Amino acid sequence: MNTDKSIAPKLLIIFTLFWLALAVSPVYRDIWIAENLILLISLYFLITGYARFHFSNTAYYLIFSFCILQTIGAYYSYAEVPIGNWVAQILDLNRNHFDRLVHFSFGFLIVLPFKEALTRFVTFANRKTQYFVLITLLIGIGACYEIVEWWYAALFEQTLQANAFLGSQGDIWDAEKDVLLAGIGAWSYLVFFDRASD
Repeated sequence: MNTDKSIAPKLLIIFTLFWLALAVSPVYRDIWIAENLILLISLYFLITGYARFHFSNTAYYLIFSFCILQTIGAYYSYAEVPIGNWVAQILDLNRNHFDRLVHFSFGFLIVLPFKEALTRFVTFANRKTQYFVLITLLIGIGACYEIVEWWYAALFEQTLQANAFLGSQGDIWDAEKDVLLAGIGAWSYLVFFDRASD
């Protein structure tokens, strides 16, 4: 992979076309808007900060992959993504686990960009401290997102759209499991892939 030439502009064009295609008629427009607010704010900071700070091409590929997953979830609502329903039927599961996949993927795919950004400003005493901070950071962001989901559901009471956005599918421990999966995802990337890149 050529690290001198950033892949970010090409990935942004591909993602924009994909995003626009799925923006045409999402299953629940209100949920699609709510799900995309955080994505668009994040992309705004990535784009406006691009001149000052470039991530590695690997980090951009990981960000791109997460954005694709998030956009699919926003289009259908996470509890209704067809591939999740298909896997649930094949494996005789009692719920659509696409939501769980995306929470795990958030930790797994986004920890490297956070590591690259954080190490520009902070020098860690050792790798264990760095990993602890990164995993804790991803868990914290995941928890903040769960709070946003709760606020949205509380604001719109128990409407179909609120339940679809919340995505708990009847699991009272959904938020805690999602936060845990973000942490496990971050840990998995750092342990199995970050060391290999040294």
